Amino acid sequence: MRSSYKIPDLLQEMMEWEQEIKHEVPYLETPTGYFLQFDPHDHGGYLCSPADAIVFANTGMGGIHFSFLTDFSHISDLSAAPIIRVDPTDFGRYARIVASNIREFFALGFSGHVDLLLNEFESKQQYLNFVKEQAEDMSESEYFDRKRWHLEKNKVRNWAVQRFDLQLIPDGYSYMQEARQIRRSEVIVDTLDGLGAALGKGMMSDGAAAAVPHPWYGKEIPYDQEEQLLSYVSSADPIGLFSFIRDSQAQGFDDPDVYRAMKDRLVSFGLTAEAQKLMLYR
Repeated sequence: MRSSYKIPDLLQEMMEWEQEIKHEVPYLETPTGYFLQFDPHDHGGYLCSPADAIVFANTGMGGIHFSFLTDFSHISDLSAAPIIRVDPTDFGRYARIVASNIREFFALGFSGHVDLLLNEFESKQQYLNFVKEQAEDMSESEYFDRKRWHLEKNKVRNWAVQRFDLQLIPDGYSYMQEARQIRRSEVIVDTLDGLGAALGKGMMSDGAAAAVPHPWYGKEIPYDQEEQLLSYVSSADPIGLFSFIRDSQAQGFDDPDVYRAMKDRLVSFGLTAEAQKLMLYR
């Protein structure tokens, strides 16, 4: 497990490349469409931002941000970490897997699937209908030159594909469903947010098969059982604790004493950075 992380080469190169080309596409707020950053101690800054996340892209829209999911420091190389979308306004579905790694995240965006990255669609057909509606809406205004915007977006896409050797993803919806299925195959205990509790890619421990969910799995975590909650957290094994933290954040459960107990248990596992993120603004 790690307490600090190195910025993935692709993200570093993408950030430098944006600075190189931004003067050539002045109609775009940013060439990639995101405000890229890297601070291993920044998980996104919202109460629903997973404690084991590291934000790398903000959208500037409703607090939506994209982050690396580290599985509580069990993933050592961020270039291989799954990518999640965190939407603070989507109660109960705050965090969702959107790509298997950062390279495929950028490939998905440059393939024209930005709306898929930003929104949750119930079916492939719903997504295709949305894409069709967006394509048909070519309305112009004196304040927005849509043709110029598309021209500069296409320039950036072509440059990015060539510069970073990105493999475009035509069927974005199917790709995302596959990425989520891959994630499910790595999960030891399911959680309400769909992220699950895992020990990193391909790292099923000897005790994983015997891992059991926390006692309130699939239920609303009760505020009136604080004594039982504190007792469980103080002795929880890593997978049980990680799943309990995910479900607490997904439900918006916010008992301060229980959160302090979760922080202390994380510290006991050597996860100081995650403990600090969990307690931000609490």
